[in-house]
Amino acid sequence: MFTLFLDTNVFIDALAGREPFQKSAKLILALGSIGEFKLWISASQATDIFYILSDGGKRAQLDWASEKLTELRKFVNACAFCEEDIDAALASTWKDFEDACLNQVINKVKPDAFITGNTKDFVMCDTPVMNCDDFFAWLEQKHNVIYEEMVLD
Repeated sequence: MFTLFLDTNVFIDALAGREPFQKSAKLILALGSIGEFKLWISASQATDIFYILSDGGKRAQLDWASEKLTELRKFVNACAFCEEDIDAALASTWKDFEDACLNQVINKVKPDAFITGNTKDFVMCDTPVMNCDDFFAWLEQKHNVIYEEMVLD
């Protein structure tokens, strides 16, 4: 089983239907939900996901955002972010503090890959970084694992 750390944008692509990675992001989540992959986020990403899904905390979207995040938590693990991680991120050479913090949590989880739509922001990451489509190509090329087309709604 592959362990994947997912960036916030992967969840938003899947749940809000954003292109161009909606289909492959949904596939990663679907495969995670049936135990094909072990999926991880940082605990701080949960608040980001909720905020974005609720369109900035709009009352009309709160129930839907809560329902979606509750569904995700059934199969997505969350790793805590602590003061040592903040200090390490501050001491790092990463230019973007949020990305540096996320990198600290990725280092704790030690996933097989970090999946993000912003691969250029994580060139300093020690974990293989790829977008959703590249991840499935990597699985096929390096591990001879192919997921046939699935119908996702």
